[in-house]
Amino acid sequence: MKTAVINGSRLLFLVLWLNLVHPAHGCPAKCVCYSEPKPTVACQQQGLFSIPTEIPVRSQRIFLQSNKLTVVRSTSFSSVHNLTVLWMYSNNISQIEAGAFYGLEKLEELDIGDNSNLRTMSPTAFRGLTKLHTLHLHRCGLSELPVGVFRGMFSLQYLYLQDNNIITLHDDAFLDLANLTYLYLHNNRIKIVTDNMFHGLISLDRLLLHQNRVVYVQPKAFSDLGRLKSLFLFFNNLTMLSGETMDPLVSLQYLRLNGNQWICDCRARTLWDWFKRFKGSSSELECNVPTALAGMDLKRLESDELEGCVETSLTQTTLFNAKTRPGKFPSTENPLGEAIPRCCLGDNDKSSILSGDVKSRQITNNPLKEKENISKTKFKEMERTKNETRNKQSDGPLGTLSNDLDQSLDNINPELIDNLEPSTAPNKKKKKCSKKPKSDAHCLKGRGSTIQAPAFFFTPLIWISLAMS
Repeated sequence: MKTAVINGSRLLFLVLWLNLVHPAHGCPAKCVCYSEPKPTVACQQQGLFSIPTEIPVRSQRIFLQSNKLTVVRSTSFSSVHNLTVLWMYSNNISQIEAGAFYGLEKLEELDIGDNSNLRTMSPTAFRGLTKLHTLHLHRCGLSELPVGVFRGMFSLQYLYLQDNNIITLHDDAFLDLANLTYLYLHNNRIKIVTDNMFHGLISLDRLLLHQNRVVYVQPKAFSDLGRLKSLFLFFNNLTMLSGETMDPLVSLQYLRLNGNQWICDCRARTLWDWFKRFKGSSSELECNVPTALAGMDLKRLESDELEGCVETSLTQTTLFNAKTRPGKFPSTENPLGEAIPRCCLGDNDKSSILSGDVKSRQITNNPLKEKENISKTKFKEMERTKNETRNKQSDGPLGTLSNDLDQSLDNINPELIDNLEPSTAPNKKKKKCSKKPKSDAHCLKGRGSTIQAPAFFFTPLIWISLAMS
């Protein structure tokens, strides 16, 4: 009797063990199928060139990562309606057909990251994934996202888009993602954060935008982000950020803005005021210009140190100077087009913010004006220029980026920034500016007349020409 009980126990154990580890009926070749904890098909690292066709219909999890898959067809998963987890990362996928995941209404996690050839996709690729809460699209070589690609994904909470080549995002791209909490966009090529880029993200908790090429954040860009707690914008090309832009971030706790090229003058006033109200944790905001404040933390400046504004034509040569960091692209162009207002500084301040070689100090089509600009260059400025030029390039994890700025930056809405001034406008004569910095309102009086140089401006040159003749 005792022997029979022991044998019966062994038989029961064997049955249970077979049920756990023995391949289920119809398991694809090169795959392992098991039932617990959930019906699973594991085909990772099998050198597969196509998605298996004999996947059991009861499967809830499919692991296809680290193979050589190239295409996800509209019929690849049409029979597995119970699927909740699908991993296809680290393949060679270059195409996802329209409706490739249609019918997977129970799918909760989809990972197709690390497919560097997936540069485009159908606008309806994710249509029907109403219960998906996690989507991985990192390191896919994406340069843009189709309009409406996230439409109807109301349950999405985690979206990974980092390490792509995204330059811009369409307005209302995330409009349906009211439950999204984490959005990872770092290490892309985004240049302008527009007013409607994050429209609809009312539950967003974390926004990572660091290591892009952001030069400008429009005033209403964060208007829907009242629950945001973490914002990373470090290692971009920002020079200014208004307090109006930051005002909607009433829940913000962690802010990183280091590694940018901050202009610490009158245009930083509203941001400085906002920091006086901000109760969270922030990185330093290292001033780039004027030179007298270079290296200082904007937040720690005194109110009277933010008087006056740096000349537009002088500022444009210093925004990307020898301190260029990874993710930056040096340029003599004004990254905001003609958006930096002009104001007067003392003579000492004016001479102290020049940088770059002599040829790049003033960008103008007037050869006479060019000669005058060069003639005003002082010996000590040329010495400083040589030292800065030696360190112009910066090595880093992102390498040295292109010197060319997107021409679309010139199309920034002029209403967003007051007092636009052409970068080629001639400098005012020294007697126009006092030693003490003046206010914008005072310095911008009669600005319309500064576009053309006054007639007497070139008179000495004309006299010289007549004398020589």
